[in-house]
Amino acid sequence: MSRAAALFSLPVRALDRSRRSRVRCGCLPFGAIRGLVLGLVRSADLLLAVRASSRALPLTSFSLGIGLVVTVVFAAGALLVSALGLWAAVVFLGRLRLPMIHRSGSVTLVLPLTGPAPGLDSLLQALEGQSLVPRRLIVSVESVQDPAYRRAADLAHTRRFPIEVVVADQATQCAQKCSNLIAALRRVDAQDEAVVLLDADILPPRWWLSALVTPLLDGSADVVNGYRWPVIAAPTVAAHLAAGIDRAIALLPRLGSLRLTWGGSLGLSPRSLRALEPHRILAATLSDDCAVGEYAAARGLRVLTRRALLVPTPIRGGLASVWGFGRRQYQIIRIYRPALWGLALGALSTRLLAWGLLLAHLEQAAARLALGALIAIAVAGFVVQSLVARRLGMADGPGTGLGQGLLAVLKPVVDLFHWSLVVAALAAGTVRWGHVTYGVSGPYSVTVRSRVPWA
Repeated sequence: MSRAAALFSLPVRALDRSRRSRVRCGCLPFGAIRGLVLGLVRSADLLLAVRASSRALPLTSFSLGIGLVVTVVFAAGALLVSALGLWAAVVFLGRLRLPMIHRSGSVTLVLPLTGPAPGLDSLLQALEGQSLVPRRLIVSVESVQDPAYRRAADLAHTRRFPIEVVVADQATQCAQKCSNLIAALRRVDAQDEAVVLLDADILPPRWWLSALVTPLLDGSADVVNGYRWPVIAAPTVAAHLAAGIDRAIALLPRLGSLRLTWGGSLGLSPRSLRALEPHRILAATLSDDCAVGEYAAARGLRVLTRRALLVPTPIRGGLASVWGFGRRQYQIIRIYRPALWGLALGALSTRLLAWGLLLAHLEQAAARLALGALIAIAVAGFVVQSLVARRLGMADGPGTGLGQGLLAVLKPVVDLFHWSLVVAALAAGTVRWGHVTYGVSGPYSVTVRSRVPWA
């Protein structure tokens, strides 16, 4: 038995006896993740062993057939996954249009905020430049000790529109962000024709607010949202990896059956606010996005995801920060949309195994051809992403574009990093978000375990 196989056998037996491994929420021990990682190592070890033995011993037609079938199956699966992703991106580009109709109305912005908020001043400048000036901005913070409180208060008197700062108090049974949202949404009144929830790390273009609320104001939708478009401010490895992964996700179709919304730019009509009862649906959840998507579908609200609302979002932090953010996103998907998480795990695992099999058989022309096809699809995806960004006025500079193009050629590296995020999300019972650690035993069973003081 090889060393990798010997190591792999231990966590598998432990996992079979582990009571925690059967928790519905997926709170698997770290040994389970280690077992999965070593499982791939074991598979690669076996493949290399078979390859080595094939050079020393004559192969039977049976063994040749098995090896061929395995390679063909995973290569075909990887090509299918990659081709579908490229097709979705091409369709997205073909249907992408900048908004032509702009309505005016009374719109209140709601911004849950915590910590130092380094991008707040830039965000407020972007909001001041909107073609539709908001009626007001409600900033909701955890406490007066929150650094965001003083920061928002200091900037409140320097803007074209009123800024109200609301103290939500500390959450105990939901995400702090959800608690902040509940407190802010209590300030909504009859003068508000639309309410927009936004994240503090976005840098919206000047037509963003109008595009977000126009379908609400003209009555064609009840809920409108978009998605972030990662912008590389500093050309680090972490920023390039994050952009390479998230830009591809941004161009995937938002099927209604997935019941997904994005709280970074989420427009709500007065009708949808009454139907959703945010004070109730957000009071026991970790994810405002998934809760709104779930209940909007249950109440028959019309949800619109606008392609043009890919909102520039600068990438901040190093590799550990980017990895932690990505893992948390997949933990949330694991908790609230487990089928979608499983689909991501299956697609990435298939492609990773295909990379390994094909790289192990580079002497074969068919393997080189399949590798070339996978890399060509990745490069084509990068080209489509660049065209989407250019159409929306967010084109990368030459250096950034070169880095993203290089990552497209090194797609196995991106897939491995991405796969590690999905696998790490198996352990979804503990979620660290900012300075708060949450215990999660179910989609609507959340407790605050600890808080780290602000620096």
